[in-house]
Amino acid sequence: MFDSLSGKKVVIIGASSGIGLAVAKKTAELGASVVMSSRSQDKLDRAMEGISGQVEAIAADILDENSVNALFERVGNFDYLVITAVADENLLRAPLAEISTETAQRGMEKFWGTFFATRAATKTIAQNGSIVLTSSVSIFKPAKTGGVSVMSAASGAVAVFGRSLAAELAPIRVNVIAPGVVDTGVWSNTSEVQQSELTQWAEESLPVKHLGQAEELAQAILSLMTNTYITGAILPVDGGLTVL
Repeated sequence: MFDSLSGKKVVIIGASSGIGLAVAKKTAELGASVVMSSRSQDKLDRAMEGISGQVEAIAADILDENSVNALFERVGNFDYLVITAVADENLLRAPLAEISTETAQRGMEKFWGTFFATRAATKTIAQNGSIVLTSSVSIFKPAKTGGVSVMSAASGAVAVFGRSLAAELAPIRVNVIAPGVVDTGVWSNTSEVQQSELTQWAEESLPVKHLGQAEELAQAILSLMTNTYITGAILPVDGGLTVL
């Protein structure tokens, strides 16, 4: 089914690193025309250097609706949308009793960014196209560590939003991926010791015995993009975390 990407246009928001970059590389390899977007043009330009194929980089701020609207006006007609952008989630963690209203409101930016981008995309996406949104496995398995209630609420909002849009936007297909713990830049603000402990935890505890890799998540996203009989799905890709 991945052959169906040849000649198609794919817009990836959050494409300068991590899962979004892995999706950009794979879709370009499969013959798609790829539009990579994130907040930083410099990061996008560096990310493009390792990708062969028809690729364009356009900076846009997912939290600025005017910026997002301008992005899709420039893109024009296209076939697939993938949103992987995460607005510094781990920097917004705090126990409920201590979290400020400002931080809690910022914690919902993941939903609002998804909303702005999806709304703008509906004007020019193909009727036989698809949208893949990014939630989190925390909607199925709340973290015991605490401090992530607002982050989980934002991911829950994205998941329900996607399910509802699958009905509202049909025949455009809308699906949601719910990643587990993935080895990407989202952990860059943690210490080397913490990262090592995370790797050890995955090797000892997860059924698959390793941390998730961006390429593994990209494979799952490609399946949701291209399978024409899947819509309204929330797919956990978590290494078996939810069965523990």
